[in-house]
Amino acid sequence: MQASTANSRTERYMARVKAYLPALASDAVRRDFISCEIDKWEERYTRFIATEGASHRLSDASDQPTACDFIETLVALGAMQARLATDSNPLNG
Repeated sequence: MQASTANSRTERYMARVKAYLPALASDAVRRDFISCEIDKWEERYTRFIATEGASHRLSDASDQPTACDFIETLVALGAMQARLATDSNPLNG
């Protein structure tokens, strides 16, 4: 069975975020970064919904983003943010 596009989009994005976090100076800076990313994704999702997806059309019609892509990414960022608040090693998981 093929993985869903939503999962692969979110996984690719979160892999980039996880790779970037160790370069930040402290957990406080990491929390701020994740918080800003959540804000950006919420804005993108709002724009996506308001335009019925037209704001995020890709040239490849077979791989258009869906509302699920945004929700999964926001959930993954929220989980990472929660780990940063409670875990001594938030880059795990």
